[in-house]
Amino acid sequence: MHEQNESQPKAFIKILFALFTALLVVVLGYLCIQIYTIFHRTYKTETAIAYTMSDNITLKGVAVFQAVDVPGSGNLGYVVQDGERVSAGTILAEQYTDDSQGAMRERLDRLDRAILLLTKSENSSGSDLSVLTTQTRTALYNLLDQIDTASYGAIQDAAEDFLLAQNKLQISTGQAAGFGEVLASLQAERDDIAAQLNGLQTIEADTNGYFVSSESAAPVVRDPTELDAMSPADLQKMINAGETPSNADLAGHIVTGFSWRFYAVCSADLAGRLNGLSRVSISVPGKQEEPLAATVVDVTTDEETGLAKVALECRSINAQVLCLNYEEAEISLHTYQGIRIDRRALHIVNGQRGVYVKYGDLQRFRRITILYEDDTYILVPEGGKVGEDNELRLYDEVIVEGSNLQDGKLL
Repeated sequence: MHEQNESQPKAFIKILFALFTALLVVVLGYLCIQIYTIFHRTYKTETAIAYTMSDNITLKGVAVFQAVDVPGSGNLGYVVQDGERVSAGTILAEQYTDDSQGAMRERLDRLDRAILLLTKSENSSGSDLSVLTTQTRTALYNLLDQIDTASYGAIQDAAEDFLLAQNKLQISTGQAAGFGEVLASLQAERDDIAAQLNGLQTIEADTNGYFVSSESAAPVVRDPTELDAMSPADLQKMINAGETPSNADLAGHIVTGFSWRFYAVCSADLAGRLNGLSRVSISVPGKQEEPLAATVVDVTTDEETGLAKVALECRSINAQVLCLNYEEAEISLHTYQGIRIDRRALHIVNGQRGVYVKYGDLQRFRRITILYEDDTYILVPEGGKVGEDNELRLYDEVIVEGSNLQDGKLL
């Protein structure tokens, strides 16, 4: 009897222990679920942002220029930049008799830039200090941007702008009295080098236009009327051959006009997308990245072969354009502006296209009107309003990944 009484408390303790353990397991399980939910959410959002999208096609063709040859050979040192506008009589290049003269010309160019920079720096008397401080800060930010984006062609100009602003600031604050001694030293060195280069044989421009050196490019120089007369099949043969004229015994070319043409061949169906268009934009990835305005000159379709010849004319000339010949160009047919969202966010609910957005801890379905779409993104109009055909608004948090989405449901 005594043993039976002792076993009852022991059994009760075991029951309490089991209940406590079960309760602890439930609490720990709940905490684990909450932690997992917080750090492993089953949905992903992206902010709806303002964006510009283009309807593009890719055409393989040839850039054609009207240009004249500039004869010249040997060890040449160019004194004008590619794409620079020149006139008849302008010195384009020097013919060096030994390698040291090329290094001397580079040093002379650097000295000229340094002298010009210091001369401008001294002409800062009376400048407002706050203005100079702002100019210095702006120039520094611009220089850092050029370095960050690897815009190597613009880094030198950005660095000189910063040095100019910094020099002006030093003079205005009394940190420097002037650069007279430095200027005198640089000018003496410059005059000495110029004297040594004096008398070199030079190559001059015979006409007006835009210069491109033979080191940089061998542009395709053709009469546009010749290509206008070609059939799509003949033009395709020319493009496939890709024969670029030789630059042997040439110092370069002078493009005599301010316009150039891009001739391309494509399928008749693809060319049909140009119907009714008079203005497009053209760019060449890796060479001429910035789109340039162009005019649709001609679209000729050959029903027998199913090919079409496209002729575009562009009136923009720069160093990158002058290096074009046989290229794959991006042609922008239309440009659209609106709010960009990821295609993964698109849902169709009751026959209505829309997206789910995050409002606090709730999911909300918002109808959309599509302006333009590609394989990755959708563009919708700005100024969306709930209750209208397009309800999405700028900076909404759009759910691009998630399961069991439902309007009004908790996230």
